[in-house]
Amino acid sequence: MRIDDLELFVAVAEHGSQQRAAESRGLTQSALSKAMARLEDEAGLALFERAAKGLTLTRTGTGMLAHARGVLQSMQALRSALDEQRASHAGQVRLGSIPYLMPSLVSPLLARFFVQRPLATFSIETHMSAHLMTLLRKGHIDLALVAVPAQIPADVECMPLGTMRMQIVARADHPRLCRLRGWPDLVGERWAMPAASLYLRQWLDEKFALAGLAPPRVAVESTASPVAFAQLLRQSDLLGLMLSQALHQPEGQCLVALRGEGMAWSHELAVCWRAGARLSPLCLDFRDAVTQWCAEHGV
Repeated sequence: MRIDDLELFVAVAEHGSQQRAAESRGLTQSALSKAMARLEDEAGLALFERAAKGLTLTRTGTGMLAHARGVLQSMQALRSALDEQRASHAGQVRLGSIPYLMPSLVSPLLARFFVQRPLATFSIETHMSAHLMTLLRKGHIDLALVAVPAQIPADVECMPLGTMRMQIVARADHPRLCRLRGWPDLVGERWAMPAASLYLRQWLDEKFALAGLAPPRVAVESTASPVAFAQLLRQSDLLGLMLSQALHQPEGQCLVALRGEGMAWSHELAVCWRAGARLSPLCLDFRDAVTQWCAEHGV
C-alpha cells in the first residue's frame, strides 16, 4: 500500500466526504477517488458506505483506519529521526576555545569528526577564557572550551574535561634563578603576565595577597595566551606563566619552572554552553565527542 493513499484514506474518514478531503489536500476529486479505489482493491473489501450525511466507514474501514493512523505516526517518527540524523551531519557549530586546546584537542578532534560528518562546518573563536565566557553568554558562540572560573555564572552549564598545569617560569640562565624559591623572593621581580581581567592573573594576584605581599610588578600585560610571551621571557629577566606541557615543546625552549612551593597549580578545563539553550544535534554530537576525546586522550 502507498503511504500517500493511506494519508488520503484518513483524510476522507475524518471529513466524511471525498470532495472535502480532496479540497483539504489540494487534489481533484477524481484523483482522490482513484486512490480510494486502489486501497479497496488491495483490501478486497469496501472501506466506505454512502449515507445521507456522507461517507461512513465499514467495519473493515474502521479497522483499517486504526492501522493507517499507526502506520502514519510511525512514518512521521521515522521522518523526524531522519531529519535529526541529517541535522547532526550538517549545519554549523560556533565554537570558542582557549589557545592551549587548539593543537592538542580541537584540531585532531575535528579531523576525526569530519570523517562521519563531512557536511559539518565550524566557526572558531580563539580567545582567553574570560572573553569566551562573555561571547557564550551573549549567544555569539554555541560551545566554549575554557578554564573554569572560580564562580560559574548561573546562566552557564559545564561538563569537565580535565586539568591543565600552570607554572611560574623564567629563562634558564636568569641571574637570580637560584634565589627565587619563595613568594617573598618574587616581590622585586617584573612580570610579563595576563591582563587583570583574566583568571590566571587573578590567581597570581591572589597568591601575592594571601602571602601579605605587594602586587606583582607588571612590565607587560596582555589578553593573549601566556605562550605568546615565550620569546620575551627567553630574552629578558622577566618572569611569566607557562603551561607545564609547553615547557617540553619548542615554545618552552630555554625556559624553566620555578621550584618554590605553590608556584605550580592545576586548573580545571570544561566545555560550556548557555543554560537552557537549544543546541542543535550537531552541537550536541560535537560536545559529546569533546568529552569522549578528553576521556581517551587527556587534555
